[in-house]
Amino acid sequence: MTTPESPIFDRTATRRLCAGVYLDTEFRDAVLHRVYNARKRRVAPSYGYDLVPVVTHAWRAWWLSTIGDAVLLTLCCAAILLYPLPALLAAVVLFDVGLVLAALTYGVRSLRAVRDRSTGGAEADAPEASWHRDIGYGVVIAALLTVGVFAAVRDSVRDDGGITAAAVIALTLPAVLAVLGTLRQLAVNRLRAHGTDPRRPRARGRLAVIESQQRHPMVVYSGDRPFVGSGSRLRTWSFAQRLVEAKPLGVDKDVEFEKKPFATRELVEELRRAITTLGSEEDPETRLPGLRVLDSLFVEGRYARGYADDLEPDAGAALVERVLDRPQETVRHYLTCQVESWGGEVVTTVFVHVSLQGRTMYIEFSSRALAPTRLAYQVVDTIGGTGTLATLRAAAYHGIRIRDIALAPVRLLRAPLPLLGALGGGGDATVAQLKRGRDIGADCSARELAAIGADENYFQTFDVVKHLKIIEQRLLSTVGDYLTERGVDTSEFRRRATAILNNGVISTGNSGIIQTGSGDIDMSGAMGEGTSVGK
Repeated sequence: MTTPESPIFDRTATRRLCAGVYLDTEFRDAVLHRVYNARKRRVAPSYGYDLVPVVTHAWRAWWLSTIGDAVLLTLCCAAILLYPLPALLAAVVLFDVGLVLAALTYGVRSLRAVRDRSTGGAEADAPEASWHRDIGYGVVIAALLTVGVFAAVRDSVRDDGGITAAAVIALTLPAVLAVLGTLRQLAVNRLRAHGTDPRRPRARGRLAVIESQQRHPMVVYSGDRPFVGSGSRLRTWSFAQRLVEAKPLGVDKDVEFEKKPFATRELVEELRRAITTLGSEEDPETRLPGLRVLDSLFVEGRYARGYADDLEPDAGAALVERVLDRPQETVRHYLTCQVESWGGEVVTTVFVHVSLQGRTMYIEFSSRALAPTRLAYQVVDTIGGTGTLATLRAAAYHGIRIRDIALAPVRLLRAPLPLLGALGGGGDATVAQLKRGRDIGADCSARELAAIGADENYFQTFDVVKHLKIIEQRLLSTVGDYLTERGVDTSEFRRRATAILNNGVISTGNSGIIQTGSGDIDMSGAMGEGTSVGK
């Protein structure tokens, strides 16, 4: 029986996810809260990436942000205690600058919206008018506020010392913001400098648990999401085939086998061999790169108590054989056929379940797809996204984010939450939950949280369909040939296989859905579904 390969950390998707925790605060917090600190639940499978370095960089980004907020708050408190009136004047100046910058930012976005609209006319001119009005309001409010405060405190800060103190305070705080932005960008630059390997750390404590669970052959899921972590559903079909003997010419009566013509394990082994061959061809033109075929077991979290021993890091292979020989209600075996393309950015996964019950062969086919990571995270691989100029841009951009100064106390109040959640033993906390009969199933995938909201790459979209159809074609042809070799009547199977393949004639419409005859492969969900990082 096959076992999962070593953890994959030399993938484009891993590097971009590591960059994402520095660039997206919500994504970073979701990784820490819903993945790392979710000790009472199993970790979702990692398809096309390695979760260990992503979590490690999430903690580094958290420490960088927390220390920066602490420095900002300390400087603000010191300025208020030592120079109260100059600090007030500096605060007003920073508020004015932030207000004007916010109005300008909104104006630029409005202009871009006008430029992108194709309707034209009065409808397109409305945002432009709003842009001018908002900037005007911002300038007027900033001017009035500055004049009023300066008039109130001018007698106290008339001397050069007070004005100088206000200027130093007003310049120091944005300088700290610029330094924090520079450090974040330098961290992203290092990810690019190390190529495809973001320096995978040694897995100890909680990281060791994550490493073992993300590649474990037994997947413990929660609710109605057995294929958590594999992306959006594309295509699903199933049918049952009676096992009757092949009929000679002129005989119409179906005769069932007295003994089963083959075992489930034998058919699964034949499917594994046939599909694995696609990825091991010597000819690069006929080889399907990035293909892996694994044995996976799926159990709902509330029923995982009976498989505590099989959830150990080195267990699972023996259970695969037992489940194939004796199908059980609470755990299901699937042959997982996975194609990782574009450096793990696009992952097509096909789950095939086979069983022999009631003198009938049952086949279930489910396909899923992981969309690429968000465009903002891909900056680590774009021209100009890293390097000296990118670092200078990051320093300037963060230096004018004046609102971050006011938000620093709020962020500091919430900062201890991830740290408190990380306290405790480094062992597997799901063991104790199993004894209580609790649901330990994975309900969150960091890779799914980082998926794009809309796909703009034509070839990535159709690569998913191509890989799906290749595996589907090989699956049906292998099963048909295998049944023929075992003396099973395949007339009904051939009809159903033809119907399935005919429904896979691809055409595209204006809706963005890849239509397949009478059925659909809905790519709008896999490659264009909005994904929000909720808590």
